[in-house]
Amino acid sequence: MTTMRTHSLFRQARMRANGFSLLELLVVISLIAVLMTVGSFGIKNFSKASGVSSGVPIAQGVFAQARALAIEKGTDTRVLVHFYNNTLRLNRERMLRYMVVQYFGDPNNTPSDPSDDEWVTASKGVKLPAGVFYSPNLSGRNSAPNVKGGNPVRTVDTRLPGQGANDVSTCCQYKFNSQGIIIEPAPDSGISYGNNPPRFVIRAGSLAPGQTEPTAVSGAGERNVGGFVIWRNGRTSVFRHPDQVFN
Repeated sequence: MTTMRTHSLFRQARMRANGFSLLELLVVISLIAVLMTVGSFGIKNFSKASGVSSGVPIAQGVFAQARALAIEKGTDTRVLVHFYNNTLRLNRERMLRYMVVQYFGDPNNTPSDPSDDEWVTASKGVKLPAGVFYSPNLSGRNSAPNVKGGNPVRTVDTRLPGQGANDVSTCCQYKFNSQGIIIEPAPDSGISYGNNPPRFVIRAGSLAPGQTEPTAVSGAGERNVGGFVIWRNGRTSVFRHPDQVFN
């Protein structure tokens, strides 16, 4: 009888030893919640970084298309980036994300009308990944040619695919001549870009209504940028590190 009671007590002790107290469970649950929160931020930042990484080759493809089309057709072409934000929903969705290629053609002989002018849209255009925006300020940083202002004017008004006959959008413009050489934004002095060729820079962030420059994500994400320079011959070279963008 004593032996049976001893075995029974031993089994009960083992069962109690294999369990967890309420305090231990609460501690474990709290740790899991903290790890999931930290992980969600990491996944979010990784997603934005991935967006910039995939957005750069998309933009490079658009510039390559514009250069090749200029040489093929023997006429000027341009890459347009939707810049101005107004109340039209289509425009809000395209703001600093939509890119399109046009070539000089004047099919309807109405050069004075920006909604139906001498520039012909070559394709329906593309958008940068969600949460990734073109940055006019970083593209014109330091001594790089400014894509927003200067002389000649580097933003243009034109009708983009999907817009009505009376709708026009203000766009940042990169222009190539018939030899595939980039001619706009033009150098601020003289006729040579020297060591400061035009730049195209994108960054992860957000864009509030009415803004014309994206707001960077906080923390380390502020340097979540990418892009390239456009050499005189129209070819591009990618920035390999954020320091190349900010310096």
